[in-house]
Order: sequence, then C-alpha cells, then structure tokens
Amino acid sequence: MPNQIVSNASLYNWVRDLLLETYAGYPIKPVLIKTLAMMITGMLLAPHVQLYAIAMCVPLLIKLPSITRRLERFVADDRVQAQRFFAPFIYAMVATLGNETAYLIIDCTKVGPKCRTLFIAIAYHWTALPIVWKTYKGKKGHLKGEEHQQLMEQIFPYVGHCRRVVILGDAEFSNAPAINASQSQQWGFVFRFQSNYQVQLETNGPWQSAQAVYEGVGLQPGQVRHWPLAAFTQAHQHPNLLMTIQWDEGQDEPLCLISNLVAGDQPQLIYDKRYWVETLFGNCKSRGFQLDRVLMTDPEHIDRLILAVAIATCLMLGLGTHLIVSNQRDQVDRADRRDLSLFQLGWRWFYRLLTLNRLELFKFEFRWDFKLPKAGFRPAS
Repeated sequence: MPNQIVSNASLYNWVRDLLLETYAGYPIKPVLIKTLAMMITGMLLAPHVQLYAIAMCVPLLIKLPSITRRLERFVADDRVQAQRFFAPFIYAMVATLGNETAYLIIDCTKVGPKCRTLFIAIAYHWTALPIVWKTYKGKKGHLKGEEHQQLMEQIFPYVGHCRRVVILGDAEFSNAPAINASQSQQWGFVFRFQSNYQVQLETNGPWQSAQAVYEGVGLQPGQVRHWPLAAFTQAHQHPNLLMTIQWDEGQDEPLCLISNLVAGDQPQLIYDKRYWVETLFGNCKSRGFQLDRVLMTDPEHIDRLILAVAIATCLMLGLGTHLIVSNQRDQVDRADRRDLSLFQLGWRWFYRLLTLNRLELFKFEFRWDFKLPKAGFRPAS
C-alpha cells in the first residue's frame, strides 16, 4: 500500500508538470492548471467521473470536502474555456498528421440525465481523437443544422494545413448548414440520409425519393450503385453531388449516402470510418471513464468535465500508440494476436506502470504511419 500511495502521488506530479509545460506561454492561471491536474489524476484512478469519486482519488493531503468543492468551482468557472484549454492537445495531435487526409467525424451522444454533447473527432486507428465539442440541453432528438455548422467552424483553424479534409456524419447531419460549411472550406463530405429524401438525377428531371430510385433499378443485397451530378433535396437543391446506395448482405434496407466525392473514391468505404466514433464514446463511457454516470445538468459544466475526459482519453490513446510503435504491445496483450483496442492497450499499460511505480516509462505519442492489426489478428507462420 505505501508504494501505491507514492505511485499515485507521482502520477499527480507527472500530470501537473505535463500541463504546466503544455500551457507555458498561455494566459492561464497556475491554480486552474493544478486543479485540472487534480481532476485528470483523480479521473484516471476513480471508478467514474462524478466529482466526489474523482476527489476521493486525488493523492494530496487535502480534506475531501475541500477537494470536491475545488472541483465544483472549476467546472463552474467561466475562465475555463474548454476549447482554449484543449487547443494545445489538438495541435499536438493534428501536427503529426502532416499533409495527409484528415477524416473528421461529427456525432452526438447523451451525457448526463438532461443533456447531449455534439462532438467532432478525427479518425485514428479504429477509434477517434476528440477535437471540439459542445453540450446542449435536451435528452433526445436532433440538434439544429446551425449548431452543427457552428461547431464545424471551430475546427477550421486546426486542419487548414491538411492536404484534404473529409467529414463524415449520419442522417442527422445531412442538412444544408453542414453541407454549406463543408463546401465553404472545400472539404469533402459523406453524410448518410433517409431514403425518403428527394433527389433529382438530371437537370429538369423529376424529384423522387432515394428509395424510388434504388427500387427502380432493382438494387439487390450485396450491391452498390452511384448516381453522379445529383441535386440533393427538393427544398435546398444542392447541385452536382454524388448519391451512393449500398445494400449490405444481411441488412433489411440499403445505406443511402450523399457526398461531394467521385465514385472512384468509394464513399461507402470512407463512410465506414464514421463508426469509429462509437469506440471513442465507449472509451469515454462504459469501457473507460464512465462519463455516462455523470449527474450534471448544466451544459457548460459538462463541457469542462469533458475537457478532463478528453485529455485523459488522448493520454491513454497516445500511450497505446507508443506501446505499439516501440514493439511493446505484448506487455499487456497476447503476442500472437491483438485482442485489445488502442485505448485498452494504453489503459492497461498505464495501470501496470502505476502498480509497478514505473511512471517514468509513461510516454505518449500520435502516429499515423502504422497499421493497427484487426482484432484477433494472427500473423502468418
């Protein structure tokens, strides 16, 4: 037990020093940085992210009620602008991408009993790295297209150096503001849409539902068809888009996609990356920090809590990346195949380092030039 106490205290010191170095030159008060370090440290050790549980795991000789109140003041503090605090981590992540294509994923998830958080994340080895987010009141239903557009505009400065940007989203995001925001930046986009949406396949041609189109050509399970130069929705009439209909074997109905790509880009394969955001949500929730157990109802308070979750998530993904590129995956996973996700590789290696009091080996990095084997992968003998 004494060694574990020392190890936990070393974790706080490591996180605090990391943040102080990260925010050097930023006009952020040291007391806020140290409180954020307390929150991240407690979050890595606690069973969930309710503030009292985080406070219980902060390895400092401060009374528990005092730590809890300090965390409460932090999430209520208007000086803590989540995106400004997270910006150095965004730059660190996207800088390693270089001039490659950035695949962005926009999606929404329930956080707290009465709120939903809209995320934009960057696809990263079968998961996603959080970039920007915004929490809104409401337990269910779609957010407005203008809210999607506002979040997309926040990410423009971070990916301007990329050779190409493609944003992916499900049917909630196939709206005029999201499409206009993408095209204003010359981004590619692939959005799912409902089969009853109206499309026009040729100039002055009839408007008809996507379902009528694919039924008219007799699309069968296992087939993919593309319709270029389509106008999308009779209400907004976005011209010269590509409609892709994919009907996977075993599915009851086809997947309808609208994009500004060409058929040779195979939008249906690019869209598969959208599902990677579910891995991120799982890491933040049931398979990691238990964000789904938070009881906060104020959207701004939730955004500041997610700031700590996002930093901790990136640390775990960066640690997992380091474990792979340094050929140490077998420290926590089977040597003959990969059973663990990138996050779980980092998560389990972190706890091993903590238990062994070897936090000096905690190194994280982001790399795009390696291939993560599919789960259950077995190399050739």
